[in-house]
Amino acid sequence: MIAFTTGEHENEAAWCDLLDSIKENGVKQVDLWITDGGQAMINALKLKFPDSKRQRCMKHKMDNVLSHVPEKQRVEVESDFKAIFYQPDRVKADQEALIFQQKYSNLYPEAINCMNRDWEACLTFYQFPQAHWTKIRTSNVIERTFLAVKKRSKKMAAAFRNEGSCLLMFFAVIRDIKFRKVKMTT
Repeated sequence: MIAFTTGEHENEAAWCDLLDSIKENGVKQVDLWITDGGQAMINALKLKFPDSKRQRCMKHKMDNVLSHVPEKQRVEVESDFKAIFYQPDRVKADQEALIFQQKYSNLYPEAINCMNRDWEACLTFYQFPQAHWTKIRTSNVIERTFLAVKKRSKKMAAAFRNEGSCLLMFFAVIRDIKFRKVKMTT
């Protein structure tokens, strides 16, 4: 965890402010950002860290794609879609993506359109060491952090009289979370 703040909205200005504070604290380079599809965050990252790579969270993308598939067919489609992200290399992932598109383009054209939006960012993780893939394909780490904060804050909702009390509670929760370190390879 390198930064956190409170905010009313996830707009571009708020993201730029957060990224500026990261830079002010000495961060000069970030090799990879893992994001959902929020355009405000993407725009801010392009402005503030233009040389960084971005991985689109595969779980968020899967949820977006499956929202265009009838519920009764989602299990099969999800299995086929997920297979793309578990290939041994980018070439095989591209082949699986093409098979997926051919199989479902006539049945679920909106799902395929959704898949194709921001698709390159979904496969960025293949540019990194394979040992890191399970940690960088999704934004699960941050989602679990938010879930822990929400779980605690529901019980204490009345305690948030101001921004400071909210930040203090957030810091107390993340202080107790055990983050696993990812070994860096060159």
